[in-house]
Amino acid sequence: MPASEVPEPAAEPALENGAAVGAAGDVSRELTRMEAVVESLLAGFESMRNRALQAEENHRKLAEALRDTDVEAMAPTQLQTRLEELAEENRRLRAAVDEGCARAERIRSRLMLLEDEGR
Repeated sequence: MPASEVPEPAAEPALENGAAVGAAGDVSRELTRMEAVVESLLAGFESMRNRALQAEENHRKLAEALRDTDVEAMAPTQLQTRLEELAEENRRLRAAVDEGCARAERIRSRLMLLEDEGR
């Protein structure tokens, strides 16, 4: 630090019976404030630690579930694309099943008509 930036020494506190007036109270208040800050930091640290442990446990469970399936690991964008492909395939299959049901109903109706005509 350059000599021009050296802070001035603090003024000597007024003495009363050989003790600094107000200094003990200021120090006590500052220590109390610092203790509160440290306690707050420790509580925050403990909260973050618990969240990290929970995240690691969730990751472990998901990784285990993925290993239990026959699905290869994919990037999230690939998974999204695959899900969209599967949704489209499901729509096509649903349409084919619905069409098949409609045709089966028409055939059933014709058979009932032919049966009624044959009586």
